[in-house]
Amino acid sequence: MGSRVLLALGLAAVLAAPAEAATPTEAIRAAVAERLSMSVADVEVFDVELPAGAPANADYNVRLPSYGLQSGRQPLELEVIAGTGAGSWRVRPMVRLYGLVPVAEVAVAAGAPIPFRLERMALDTLRGASPVNPSLPWEARVSISAGRPVTPSLARLVPDVREGEVVPVVVRRGPLEVRCEARVEADARFGDAVPVLNLTTHTRLAGILQPDRTVLLGGS
Repeated sequence: MGSRVLLALGLAAVLAAPAEAATPTEAIRAAVAERLSMSVADVEVFDVELPAGAPANADYNVRLPSYGLQSGRQPLELEVIAGTGAGSWRVRPMVRLYGLVPVAEVAVAAGAPIPFRLERMALDTLRGASPVNPSLPWEARVSISAGRPVTPSLARLVPDVREGEVVPVVVRRGPLEVRCEARVEADARFGDAVPVLNLTTHTRLAGILQPDRTVLLGGS
């Protein structure tokens, strides 16, 4: 029997694509996948306990909670919109989400750059943390074993300038530009605010690290 899944986004419901012979589990998977812009294959739904009177096969309207979804039990409402046994029921199925997660390709010592590979796994293994963006350069904060998912608690972005490096400091006032050398007092990436020590006056200043490795102190 053809079926259609209605998905509630906050207070609004939108019509999802038809599904063949949808069961409550299939309807919930489709609704969660649509909400999260995921593939249905990356959504697992189990422990759907139907109350007495709820049909095992019907066209269901699935009303999801308005807050963000994640792995775990989700309170939602099933409503039959076509088929026998019309009614509305609240259920709390278990939902598990999967995705490609960057993991350490090899064991990495603290301070070393991290080579990545992507591995499909249940996202609840991250325990609420977000994975790092593997397209950016990262180094280990602590030792990381091979195959371990990499999150910001384990890694940090490789700085473009490291603490202790000497860089030019630039002050601009209209056409006038003054330069001196200063020691960077904290690791930084381009665009970061960074403290520096003027090596001539021994004055501590703060500016913005530029892509040419200068620190701009102000002006235009």
